[in-house]
Amino acid sequence: MNNNYKILISWILVLIWMITIFYLSSMDSDHSNTKSKETINVVVENTIDVTNNIGITNEPTTKENINSIVNVLNKPLRKCMHATVYFLLVILVINAFNQMHLLTRVNTYLYSIIICFIYACTDEIHQLYVAGRTGQFIDVLIDTIGALLGCLVFYIGSKLINKNRKRKINV
Repeated sequence: MNNNYKILISWILVLIWMITIFYLSSMDSDHSNTKSKETINVVVENTIDVTNNIGITNEPTTKENINSIVNVLNKPLRKCMHATVYFLLVILVINAFNQMHLLTRVNTYLYSIIICFIYACTDEIHQLYVAGRTGQFIDVLIDTIGALLGCLVFYIGSKLINKNRKRKINV
């Protein structure tokens, strides 16, 4: 595949992911919160079923117990999703920069984090105009931590891949 197509496709993937983040941030708070709780509820119910079936637990759970668990997990898991979304965004941005072969590795990571930070800021500003949502700087920090973790994982992954390639060449 022509390198120009790789560059174009890489940046299109970045744009698609940014649009996805914008879409998710456009949900009003009730809709967003309901979707989160529904997802957590399914996971909790399935986890309880599995642990009961394999004998780890053996207690019937009530809807009230499940709702209690869901309410406890909802906020921290929503914050984890903030980090995860930007973890993925930074990996897409790093890949797009790498396809261009213009920047050093350090600058690629630095510019990728800056892009994610700026996008996180604009996302929180956007949420100020969505019913029931608020823009919170703590969310920007969580998003940026997700981006930093994404850079770290990308760096470690690329080191392991390069080490493995060198080992195959030397064999």
